[in-house]
Amino acid sequence: MPIEDRLRAGLREIANEVDPDVERAMGLALATRRPSPIRRAGTLFAYAAAVVLAIAVVGIAGSAYLNRDSVGASPSAVASALASAPAVCANPQGGNCVGALEPGAHRSGEFIPPIDYSIPAESTVAWDNPEDLPGTFTLHPAGPVTDAIFFFRDVAVVTPVCIPQFDDTVGNQAADIAAWMEANPNLTTGPAETVRVGGLVGLQLDIAVSGAYTTVCPDLPGDTYPTELPIVPLFGGAGSGELTWWIGGDERMRLYLLDMPGGGNLVISVDAIGGDFATLLEVSQPVIDSIRFDPDFY
Repeated sequence: MPIEDRLRAGLREIANEVDPDVERAMGLALATRRPSPIRRAGTLFAYAAAVVLAIAVVGIAGSAYLNRDSVGASPSAVASALASAPAVCANPQGGNCVGALEPGAHRSGEFIPPIDYSIPAESTVAWDNPEDLPGTFTLHPAGPVTDAIFFFRDVAVVTPVCIPQFDDTVGNQAADIAAWMEANPNLTTGPAETVRVGGLVGLQLDIAVSGAYTTVCPDLPGDTYPTELPIVPLFGGAGSGELTWWIGGDERMRLYLLDMPGGGNLVISVDAIGGDFATLLEVSQPVIDSIRFDPDFY
């Protein structure tokens, strides 16, 4: 059993003997562990077989975001198919992930703060949940396995090198991170806009690479990019486990940089590598609009 699982089990035993609130403290403790050098979207690749299976359930296949209506499957028919399929997460590193998601209300299991969200009945794509950990959470629309809505807790910007380190000169509030990205010559950014998501307030920012960064790093474990592609390191997260988040090539992101009332931050990245960014934004927006973060865990 991995050491984190042993730690989690031990803390749960203490929680049962002492006070239920210890369970919450356990989650917060695990959510603040220091990161390993890299984590990209590798968990989604580990989950690719389950995505293919979910696509097969509704009788469709393709490399773009999969439109239920275009293949003759109505939203109600897809909902019925998903309801009859077992909700099992095939990603062994996905924590409390649940796999295929039926239309309707859902709640994260491990991510802190817990996320209440809904998959619309009229959604034109099927959704799944390949990752649910104290510091990371993922919602994936059927289509390219690299493209999804990623949630991170307590990130900090990192230095532009192949083995990035936290940049202690930059604060971790939404305004600090947005200002760093806007001033970063390796990025192009849209205007930062004030936004409220799930009860939290922060800034929304679209980003892409500028082409100024030309460093090609050696192959990294779990890397999702072509070998010779320069990729720009963005941020890492003590609350997001083994995380370093990068951007490269034609990839585009919409970042929601949200301040936590008790300190720290929560970042949502709508990230398109293998598919069309505008389409991903369109299918993701109703899900993002439904999000509510549990204020008891702020």
